[in-house]
Amino acid sequence: MPAHHSDARTPNTPAACIEVDTVLGHERIDDDPIPSTTAVDGQAVLRKVARHFLPLIGLCYIVLYLDRLNIGVAALTMNDELGISATAYGFAAGVYFWSYTICEPPSNWVISRVGARRWISRIMITWGLVTIATAFVQGETSLAIMRFLLGVAEAGFSPGMLWFVSRWFPNARRGAAMSWVVTFICISGLGTPLMTHLLDLDGFLGLSGWRWIFIITGVPAVLLAFACYRRLRDTPAQATFLTVRERDWLARTLDAEARQTAGNGSHSFRRGLVEPRVLLLVAVFLCVTFSLNGYQLWIAQMLKSFGMTNTQVGWVSALPPLLAIGPMLWWMRHSDRTRERGWHFCTAAAVAALGFGIAAVSLSNPIIAVTGFCIAGIGLYTAMGVFVTIPASFLTGAALAAGFGVINGMGNLGGYFGPQVAGLIKDATGGFALAIGAFGAAMALAAVLILGLKRLTARSAASA
Repeated sequence: MPAHHSDARTPNTPAACIEVDTVLGHERIDDDPIPSTTAVDGQAVLRKVARHFLPLIGLCYIVLYLDRLNIGVAALTMNDELGISATAYGFAAGVYFWSYTICEPPSNWVISRVGARRWISRIMITWGLVTIATAFVQGETSLAIMRFLLGVAEAGFSPGMLWFVSRWFPNARRGAAMSWVVTFICISGLGTPLMTHLLDLDGFLGLSGWRWIFIITGVPAVLLAFACYRRLRDTPAQATFLTVRERDWLARTLDAEARQTAGNGSHSFRRGLVEPRVLLLVAVFLCVTFSLNGYQLWIAQMLKSFGMTNTQVGWVSALPPLLAIGPMLWWMRHSDRTRERGWHFCTAAAVAALGFGIAAVSLSNPIIAVTGFCIAGIGLYTAMGVFVTIPASFLTGAALAAGFGVINGMGNLGGYFGPQVAGLIKDATGGFALAIGAFGAAMALAAVLILGLKRLTARSAASA
């Protein structure tokens, strides 16, 4: 964070006070408490920051989830062509999360040293190239190897982006900024029906349609890497799209908030690795990714079991994330306005558990099952949106980068177990009911763990 500009008038007073106007139902950011004819409009500054960064970040997340989930659509024809069983597919789909977990902490250490601009650009180029190369796998072994390499290439992107957002938006607006990210993750659901149409390219230039899915979804990551390098900036001091006074206001505001969060100075990178609340959040995220990735990587084949065509599978699987956008934005705004995260997460997680429960017991009735999936999607994506704001409530600086890395890295192991468990259950029982029920149980457990985090945080505050 850039150094403060001195202000002889208020040497010990934060330059800005951020508060929530709960009466009007929207945020109000008050600038310098001493009147000035050139006072900075804090909301205008944050709108500029949002317009400059968030559309590009949103596009990057769309491409991220296309490259994570393309295997789910490709499996509609790839598995039969290459002779891949449900268990082998579940392993290949999930092994990505092992390498992702191993490489996540060091990747986030690097990003805290070299900055988001250069490291995120590097990440996107390499994951795009690996995705393109996946088009040329010849069996379950080579598929698993490419998925492992994808995890290596992609490690650090999501926590790096979340850390980046935390360095540009004060806490009172961070939930809104994070909700933008989750909104684009939901919009990426439209990629599923589009990818099913790519299956129609079967035979073009001698390649199967599923191979074209990997090629076409890998190219945008490489192109967006160059856009990120040109547009992202690591600190407000580098923000040429802001005036000098606006840059100074934003830097002082974020730094004052970071000092308040940390108590005395920024937390060290090591602090983020050993903080007990971080380890509890790892367990919560394990449950979330178990359900999210298990659901996302198997939903196409679940819907196919209802007798739907590939095109129908694509459009119906897009419904849950798209329907989640409105409720998620409203709930995230409510979380920002009330400055409360725990109960907001628990409520959303309970909705997800309910939806999965409905789907699990209704697979004989496709309409009710799809309704259950839609309810689960609303709760799941909303819970994820709230979850990503929680670490910044007790960590800052390098510790926040480390915390995001540990939570996202270790927590994403759930992304391995979710698809793998679903595949094992499918081979063992011939159906998906028990797997869907497991997704619901994991979200219920996540809600219980967050209640434990609230108790731990209250105890820490009482002993401070």
